[in-house]
Amino acid sequence: MAMANLCFTTFVGCLIGSFIPLVNTELVVLAAAAAAPPALLAPLALIAAATQMAAKSILYCAGGGMLRLPVNRWTRRLHGAADAGSRLRNGSGLVLFGSALAGIPPFYLTSIASGAMRFPFARFVAIGFTGRMLRFSALVGLPEAVKTVLQ
Repeated sequence: MAMANLCFTTFVGCLIGSFIPLVNTELVVLAAAAAAPPALLAPLALIAAATQMAAKSILYCAGGGMLRLPVNRWTRRLHGAADAGSRLRNGSGLVLFGSALAGIPPFYLTSIASGAMRFPFARFVAIGFTGRMLRFSALVGLPEAVKTVLQ
């Protein structure tokens, strides 16, 4: 039962953090990993990556105009950047992967810009999921690595 609670808490924390950047998803994942038995680490990374990509897919749709974003100076800048980025189509997959893996540029903004640039959705999901899975896999292993070093 405690394992189910840990998985659910990770899911909810990652979902909220996907839409509200002030909620640090990485801290949610680290806390869950610190409390989890070793057998649960891979599922936690998978839950985090899948939840993030499901939420970022909604942001992608918002950037593509399928959902309504409020019009303000940030969305105008975002669409301006997306227009400029669409001229750099060949490198956009690398930027997306770097964003999903390292968070630079922020994956939140890259997700919206990908939709605005009409980056192919299947590629967005595949590249984003791969980057997020690598990121969260490294994070869930961190508490165990620290425990090993300190012993």
